[in-house]
Amino acid sequence: MTDAPVLRPSSNHEAMLWRSLEKKVKGYGWITLTGTLLASVFLAHPRLLGRRRFIVRKSRRQIRAFHLIEAPVIAYLGFVSYYALRRVDRAKARRFSVLVDTANTVALAFFAFESASLIASFPHCVPQGDRRDLTRGALLSLVAAGVGLRVQLALNDYFHPALDPRFAHPQTEEELIQLVKRARALGAQLRVRGSTHCVHPAIFTDEGEQHINVQLDRYTRILEWNETEDGQRMRVTVQAGCHLGVDPGDPLSNKENSLLYQLEEKGWALPDLGGITHQTVGGFLSTGSMGGTTRHDLGRAIVGIRLIDGTGKVHDLAPNPDDPDDQAHNPFYAAGVSLGLLGVISTVTFECEPRYDLVGRQIVQRTEKLDGLQLFESGEKGLQHFFEEDGDTYARLLWWPQKGVDKVELWKARRDYAAESKTRRPALNRRPFVQVPRILQFLVNTFYNFIAHDDPPYMPLTQRLVRLVLNAYLREGETKEFRGPWHEILPMDNGVDDKLMPTDFTELFIPIERSAEVMSKLRDFFEQDTGDMKRTGPYAFEIYSGHESVFWLSPSHGRHSIRVDVFWFRTDKGNRQQFYARFWELLRPFGFRLHWGKFQPEVEVESAVGPEYLRQQYPMWDAFMAVRQKMDPEGVFLSSYWKRHLGLGGGSKAQEKRKQGAEVGRVVRVHPLGG
Repeated sequence: MTDAPVLRPSSNHEAMLWRSLEKKVKGYGWITLTGTLLASVFLAHPRLLGRRRFIVRKSRRQIRAFHLIEAPVIAYLGFVSYYALRRVDRAKARRFSVLVDTANTVALAFFAFESASLIASFPHCVPQGDRRDLTRGALLSLVAAGVGLRVQLALNDYFHPALDPRFAHPQTEEELIQLVKRARALGAQLRVRGSTHCVHPAIFTDEGEQHINVQLDRYTRILEWNETEDGQRMRVTVQAGCHLGVDPGDPLSNKENSLLYQLEEKGWALPDLGGITHQTVGGFLSTGSMGGTTRHDLGRAIVGIRLIDGTGKVHDLAPNPDDPDDQAHNPFYAAGVSLGLLGVISTVTFECEPRYDLVGRQIVQRTEKLDGLQLFESGEKGLQHFFEEDGDTYARLLWWPQKGVDKVELWKARRDYAAESKTRRPALNRRPFVQVPRILQFLVNTFYNFIAHDDPPYMPLTQRLVRLVLNAYLREGETKEFRGPWHEILPMDNGVDDKLMPTDFTELFIPIERSAEVMSKLRDFFEQDTGDMKRTGPYAFEIYSGHESVFWLSPSHGRHSIRVDVFWFRTDKGNRQQFYARFWELLRPFGFRLHWGKFQPEVEVESAVGPEYLRQQYPMWDAFMAVRQKMDPEGVFLSSYWKRHLGLGGGSKAQEKRKQGAEVGRVVRVHPLGG
């Protein structure tokens, strides 16, 4: 653990944003130029386009007047298109924004003029062809205005990026350091949000408290590409706010500034990914998220973490391969899954590998006929062997155990490094209700909200309806083969709309050696369901593996895991926590660990799987807590949520400062941006 000077970001990020904007500007220029030339030809020489006369104007005076109106319009649009193609650079972008604004006004005025002419033609005996010409002119003007508006919005976003006023938005590491020091001085809490895919109390500061919440949406740059000529080293250092993929909830996030896209463009890859790629780099690390494989370890690809502790001190953390006891005392292994409790992650360095494609298939079958796989047995046909030894290195199962359904959707894939595979990208049919048109996701949303009014156990009519809908989407024997690039295939859930398909879950990590026992336990539990779905619910259970992790607080620390995700379709009805509690109690004898970012047992009520139970599951629990106390002695990053769930009773020093300040009447709410 060493101190290091503040890293200075390169200008690559700014250049990338400009290239993205420049593409849109050039596209607008070509579209406008093409439309302008076609309009010019039609107005000047209508016979070339099969028209014998000039639309509905018969007299020469009418034609001249029409030219007097439309010629300047076309000339101006031609000038704007020329400016977009040949003159626009960063220095002239603001001037171009004004030109586009005027061009949009002109296009809309022309649309109004053509529309008025079209309406005026109906009382007269105007040929049908002339009316079609007027309609085409109006539509062409409307398209021009629409394209121009898109470019104008892109220019506005470039010059005025959207920022949520509830958060601080630092752009440099020094600004992050000052925020931490400010929080410490005022006795305030400080927490950093990512893409908010965790339960919200785990992310933010306490409600009603003096606080600083931070969003790293302007701290997203790649700082360094470190590559040797022989390809033995392929390292990238990236700021913690960079999203893996595109986050639809972040207006500043796009494909070009995402980490995975930039790795793909360079011919690099990460060994594994989770089900979605909306997360920030720092957020993905903080809760121990991972993909579904025991062959490839994303944790091992993390070779450096730069972290700002609760005093504002910067630490460069990295593994030490020369120390045989490195994993027993190096704080790097605490920072790899830190829950945001050690400090603010500033940058992360990944050891990458050559890019690859994935080839595989997805099949829906009855549980007892699952493609040579026996879910409830051990041995060569069991789940453990399938996850650890099967030729397909990535695999996931979606289990629908409801009586009358009882089907599994099996997804499995292997790597393919063939050069020609990069261009072969047949469509991948992902999970039911997920990779479907939004209108169908809307219908599914309506369906689940409808049945939520009849909480399990369901009435017979609701039971039949649920079985009918599930069987309609889960067609037995349906097989889909797929091939595609790693960063598009591994995140299976990127197609889900979080508003249309809001899914909550609790995720249990259990030693993979007990896979057959776990599955048998679940099967026996579900078989006691009389068909009213009280035990199964109307949704799915996801079963997949997790690679052994070196990080102390990773749910998969020191062991390969089988992971059981208990899904819950989020509505304002039903008791989600009560539903989860059945599975926590059912699987407690297997020594599970929970995904830190998903639902945990309520600590306020008596629970057999509370903090003490969890403490017993992590061999390095005490070592992590010692590092936490050293790096954040005043509890700047420690919210009430984590105090409860980690069993850290008593008030933090930061809270004591808040109370002392309240007593003398000098505590004020901390503005996120300071000042």
